[in-house]
Amino acid sequence: MQQVRLSEFARYFFMDPALLADPYPMYDRLREADSVQFDETLQVWILTSHAAVTAALRDSRMRADRMSAGREIPSDFAYLKPVFDFIAHQMLFKDPPDHTRLRTLASKAFTPRRIELMRAQIQAIVDELIDAALPAGRMDVIADLAVPLPTTVIIRMLGVPESDRERFKRWSDDFAAFLGTRWLSSGDAALHSLDEVRAYLRDLIAARRGNLGTDLVSAMIAAEEQGDVLSDEELHANILLLLAAGHETTTNLIGNGLHALLRHPDQLQRLREQPELAPSAVEELLRFDSPVQNTGRLAGEDLEIGGKRIAKGQFVVCQLAAANHDPAQFAEPGQLDIARRDNRHLAFGFGSHFCFGAPLARLEGQVAFETLLRRLPELRLADDAAVAYTPNITFRGLQSLPVAF
Repeated sequence: MQQVRLSEFARYFFMDPALLADPYPMYDRLREADSVQFDETLQVWILTSHAAVTAALRDSRMRADRMSAGREIPSDFAYLKPVFDFIAHQMLFKDPPDHTRLRTLASKAFTPRRIELMRAQIQAIVDELIDAALPAGRMDVIADLAVPLPTTVIIRMLGVPESDRERFKRWSDDFAAFLGTRWLSSGDAALHSLDEVRAYLRDLIAARRGNLGTDLVSAMIAAEEQGDVLSDEELHANILLLLAAGHETTTNLIGNGLHALLRHPDQLQRLREQPELAPSAVEELLRFDSPVQNTGRLAGEDLEIGGKRIAKGQFVVCQLAAANHDPAQFAEPGQLDIARRDNRHLAFGFGSHFCFGAPLARLEGQVAFETLLRRLPELRLADDAAVAYTPNITFRGLQSLPVAF
């Protein structure tokens, strides 16, 4: 049998360890060869320049509802169709008018003003987590801070009991793995979590209907009763999406960002001496090692991007992280500069699907970095630090980040 030679991007797609560890040189090679190119191995378009990615994400002919493509799966894996159907109800995979309806409802809880009012609460959580680590003189930043901080915050916003935090985290991790890995190897876990999520949320929503509060789950239920017609599937799918989106980006921002600072001690020291740079530092860390590496679209009709004709029905991979290292948009993109100006990165996406949770992620990142550097002046990578990234082509994050202080 003749062996098929995989393209470099296909090797990355199938999670080649070396490319997962550092995909940025590959992104540069792809962009330099052609910023809009068709991968024959995977039968997808790959966009790697800032101009091409923004053009695709602002084009209404590019459809976010791409789960339908995923439903065409081999018959041996037809049992996974319920997972695709469930995910298809999330606003992330919706186009107008459904996307507009769902996003308008959820985004009310994420306005910059409302998020800023949470600063004291976020600061208290960060301080508590650092206090717990101080006696040992070391911590795993991922397990001890980057995961519990945003998970606790979003759990409270949703009004879910904090005692259920661990299983909500497991459910969202299973769905993140399903979306960002070869789903054939992660489908069983997602299917099992789907059954658990549905059962849990049915009971939660039933209890909440008789006692609405000020939390986000109550707001979604109230909107349904006022005529927005959120189906049970929409409620379940988007509550899980809010939980996952509410912590996934921030966890990876804190982990990837601190790792970058520790590898660039001049920038770490500058931020320690100038904590007022925290807002611009967060933007640069988001650009430099983006928590979300890519997003997909489906061409709803024939269109052209970068001089290339993309046919209706073809799949398009918008490599956000590659666009964030485009030298046509960013001077010296491979350099970390926490005071970078005019930083129009795409870490939160672009266009109508721009991440509405961005203000919360930014605030959590600012508080976390400022507090870590202020309270732990001797912060450094632990001598036995073993840094590895989670095998996932969409969500880039460290499995652990051991530090000492």
